[in-house]
Parts: sequence; structure tokens; C-alpha cells
Amino acid sequence: MASSSAVEPSFRLSDRGSIWCFIVSMGFLDLGLWGFFIERRSSLGLRFTVLLMHVMFVGAVFILDPTLDWRIHEEPWYIGLYGVLVLLTLVQYFYTAGSSPGYVIDVMRAGSMMHATFVNTAALSKQSNSRNGNTNSPTSHAQLQKLSAMTPTSWAQMVVDLYPPGSNSRDWTCTHCRVVQPPRTRHCHDCDKCVLQFDHHCIWLGTCIGKKNHCRFWWYISEETILCIWTAVLYIESLRLDVDKAWWKDFVGVILLAVLIFILIFLLLLWLFHSYIAVTNQTTYEVARRKRIFYLRGVPERVHPFSRGICRNLYDFCCSSQKGYILEAVPPREELEARAARYTCRDVICCRCC
Repeated sequence: MASSSAVEPSFRLSDRGSIWCFIVSMGFLDLGLWGFFIERRSSLGLRFTVLLMHVMFVGAVFILDPTLDWRIHEEPWYIGLYGVLVLLTLVQYFYTAGSSPGYVIDVMRAGSMMHATFVNTAALSKQSNSRNGNTNSPTSHAQLQKLSAMTPTSWAQMVVDLYPPGSNSRDWTCTHCRVVQPPRTRHCHDCDKCVLQFDHHCIWLGTCIGKKNHCRFWWYISEETILCIWTAVLYIESLRLDVDKAWWKDFVGVILLAVLIFILIFLLLLWLFHSYIAVTNQTTYEVARRKRIFYLRGVPERVHPFSRGICRNLYDFCCSSQKGYILEAVPPREELEARAARYTCRDVICCRCC
């Protein structure tokens, strides 16, 4: 993340095929289907809109399908599971919307009140160790529990140690919060706070997606995608019924199905993209602005600096909200260049890439 004060020029999309569907899907979902009608993005209003959309699409299923009464009596498990999925999706939505992404001010308070854990990615790099045949982490217990009392000076010194030598302090000092930003942090102008491992600000949730709630966001879009697929199937089944019904029901069903499929396409793209960045330990902001982030410039294209292997990445992604605050250091350039080498067959067989 570059300095918050730096003006970020428009970037050219990478020619890597994986980035590109995401830009469309993120723009669609986070600007929103109706986002342009809302000049002031009220969190309460947006959440009510999302709830209303669920009521509309799910409620239409029961209005348009005349056989649902029969199915409720004959196949209660089927409609029951569908109802449970609707409920779980809404609960997950509000749970994610009300969660904290992890703010810099929070980790500073945690350091002052109790302790914060700072992990050097280079020291914990499983890939580097496994290539040398060493599967044990060299990180000592003392490294995993560095401080019990945090002052602004000690915080600044800790953050300096996370950056490559020779980095300019102006690049990581937020001009809005006046705090020293750890790597992967960015100031969100909507939240008016610096967010750890900033991914993006989701308009529909009314909050940022960051280190502490990225996994919750992934589960939400997973459930939402499954719900959209199931609802689309119910619409298709109702349209295929060979029964007498009002013409307007078929017309409304076709319109809603078309909109639902349109939403589903972007949800699938969004789910695939966030699954990809979870596996590789990246963020949306890092993928989109890779060439603008000062400590990622010059990093080989195929190298993901903060990745520690698929298994460890997924573990960290799923358990980050329970593990406290973990700040990752930027690996040294020598390690990044070593990672650029292709894995051998032996590396793959021994699962050293994981």
C-alpha cells in the first residue's frame, strides 16, 4: 500500500487472465445494482435493500409456483432445507456486515492493553524452508510474543522492521490517521480508518473487508451463490409446469429469472476470485494495484510475496479472526527471487509447494 496521500493514477489491467473477470464482478457488486441511486450510502438503508431483495426473489417463488403447497406437504425436507439456506444466508450477511475488518488502531490498543503478535513472513516462509528440506518453523516463542506494552515509538519501530531496508517512511505513514501503517494496510475513506490487510470496501455490507472478516465474507458469498442457484432452479421448474396459470406469472417469472441469472454470473466470478486470493494469500487491492504498491514493485509476476503455501494460506485465512493480530513482514528480495524458480517434480511430490 502506497502512501494514503499519493494520487493513484489509473492502472492498466494485467494481461493475466485471472484478474479481469474480477474487476467486472467487483465493480458490479460493490457499486451495486442500485448503488447509483444512492448518493449517501446509508448502511441501514443498504442492508434493508438487501433484505428486501431476498424477500422479493424468494417470495416470488411461492407466488409463481402453484405446486409448492403440494411439495410442502409431500417433500417438506426440500422446502425446509431451502428455508434454512435463506435464513443462514441472511444471518451470515448481517454477521459479516456488523464485523470489524481489523483496524490499525485496534492492534495498537491490543498492544497497549495485552499483547500483539507480529510474524515475519520471511522467517515463517514454509516454501523457503521446505525447499531446503527443513519443515520446522524457525520462529521462536519470543518472536511470536514480542510486546506487552506498546507506545507510539515502539509501534513505529516495529512497523519499520516489517518493511525492506531503505524504505521511505512517508510511504507508510497515513496522512489522514497520522499512524504508521504496517504492510498490506490502506486507509479507507468510507470508514475513515486504516484497515489491516485491506481488501475492498463493500457498499452492500456497509463495511470494509479486511484481515478479520475476509473469511466471513467468503462464506457469505458462498451461501449467496448457492441460494441463487437453488432459487433459479425453482424458477425454471415453475416456468416448465404444464398447468393453467395467469399469463403475468410467466412474464414476471421470466423477468426475475433473467435478473437472477445475471446476478448469479457475477456472484460466481466473485466467489472464484476470492477463493483464488485466499489460496494465494493476496487481497483485491494488491492484485489490482500491484504496480502501484511500492514494496511490490519489481517482484516477479508469478510470485505472491505473502504466500506460505496453499495449506498454510488457507489455515491463516480461515483462522485469522481467532488468532489475534498478525502482521506480516515483506520478505527480502533474495527470497522472492528464489521463489520465482519453478517447482521441480520432487517439490510437488513432497508437497513442498503446499
